[in-house]
Amino acid sequence: MNTPTVPERLALDTLPPSARRVYLELLRYGPLPRTQLAERLGLSAASLTRVTAPLVEAELMLQGTPVPSEVGRPAIPLSVNLASFALIGVSITHESLVAIVTDARANVLDSRTAHLTDLRPAAVLREAGNLIGELRDSLAEAHPALPIAGVGVNIGAQIDGGRVVREAPFLGWENVRAADRLEELTGLPVLIVHDLTSLAEAENWFGAGLEASRFIVVTVGIGTGFALVMDGCVITDENTGFGTITDGIRGPEWPDLSGATELSAEESAKAARKVGRLVGTAAAFTMPQAVVISGEGARFLAGNEEELDAGIAEIRHVSASGLDIQLREHNFAFWARGAATAAIQWFLGVSEGAAR
Repeated sequence: MNTPTVPERLALDTLPPSARRVYLELLRYGPLPRTQLAERLGLSAASLTRVTAPLVEAELMLQGTPVPSEVGRPAIPLSVNLASFALIGVSITHESLVAIVTDARANVLDSRTAHLTDLRPAAVLREAGNLIGELRDSLAEAHPALPIAGVGVNIGAQIDGGRVVREAPFLGWENVRAADRLEELTGLPVLIVHDLTSLAEAENWFGAGLEASRFIVVTVGIGTGFALVMDGCVITDENTGFGTITDGIRGPEWPDLSGATELSAEESAKAARKVGRLVGTAAAFTMPQAVVISGEGARFLAGNEEELDAGIAEIRHVSASGLDIQLREHNFAFWARGAATAAIQWFLGVSEGAAR
């Protein structure tokens, strides 16, 4: 098994806890003045200087231009050097492959897409290897000094140890050693992750999780997915990847939200109300601060927010506070960004999904 090697410059698991906290805070929340950063982390100014000095010296962290302040010394912003390393994220579905290359904060730098006609593992992984190679070449031309730390691949499947696809119903795969094969093809370290889990991780690190410590992610499309984030952690267990939102939970006459056929305005409104009832049911048990809705069917909800809210209201207590509903535009580059985020966490040694 390959392991990311770029962290000879950045291995957070070898840094003191305070240095790890500083780096991750800046990575997730962006540039912050020293005074604000110290306050957020409960560090003294002297401790922050001591912690950040080696990171700035190693160019893993950047010190910005002082900003004049009305009171006291000028504010000196700190930020993570997003050009320290790059990641590749790949989303595999039964129809297509989408591969992206991102910086250290999962900002997309380049992308490639391929339509799939042969779903056999060898064919799909070979095509994935080709896209990864194209991205690596284009990155080397545009940013010669930016190393690729690793590859994250997400699939709607049960995954064993970030290495083996145990069961992928939409692809018809069973017991495929996908990480091994992609590492042979690319020479890069590869992590395989469940698609919805990685999407929730991306929201946790760079989306809804920046404001909410407890939220849910609901996807509607070919299937219906659910992920729960509590105290900043995506909840997973041995059932992750089964698709636990079944017909029994969705209820009768669940609409076709796969996008295979267009829904009329009336059908979209009815679908929004049914999705609202599902969201309301999930919220009644998890009490989230926010709800993220994505998937192929999310576009049918746009413009039908009132019906969505009405469906939620049918389930929740009349006195319950409103939910912060966040609709995400669906595209598979969005899902591939989840795979890249999982790879970032793996590379930084803070992933719970797979051992480094």
